[in-house]
Amino acid sequence: MRAVAFWLASIAAALSLTTVGARAENLDGYWMDSHGEVILQFGPCGKDRCGRVAWLKKPRGPDRGPLRDYRNSDPNLQNRFVCGLVVVTGFKKQPDGTWADGNVYVPDHGMSFSGYAEVLDRNKVKVTGYMLIPLFGSSEVWTRMPRKPPSCPEQAKMIADNKWSEDTAGWPPAPPPVAAR
Repeated sequence: MRAVAFWLASIAAALSLTTVGARAENLDGYWMDSHGEVILQFGPCGKDRCGRVAWLKKPRGPDRGPLRDYRNSDPNLQNRFVCGLVVVTGFKKQPDGTWADGNVYVPDHGMSFSGYAEVLDRNKVKVTGYMLIPLFGSSEVWTRMPRKPPSCPEQAKMIADNKWSEDTAGWPPAPPPVAAR
């Protein structure tokens, strides 16, 4: 009986992941991951939303040049620069205001995952990546950036000129204050 109750609870939890209440829905803009390592720029690509790497805290690769997609399983893609790379594709707006049915490519692992996002409020988005079923996925809450980060070409030039440091140009800026509840 306990096993049945556990599986019913698990199925209910999995189903609830796709029906989380609608909130602020604007996914477009610049979002920093929870570790402060990367900023993605989300925007339209057809009817869907995609995200590209707009900024990296550590944009240098092992060769001290711009970081490349060296962990990609396809050798023909391992020379691509990570900064500027489209890593989120196909997020479709759902009736409940979430963004689902997308794919998330993680250059650190050279792997792609299914994914979805829920904009929690104006400055927070919960991004989830998973294989097979969302119940066993991994989620992070990302923070909207108040302004555009230095572009990938600007970062590459700073690296080439040996002027890059993790605190270059005041990046990342302090996150916006959390609104009182």
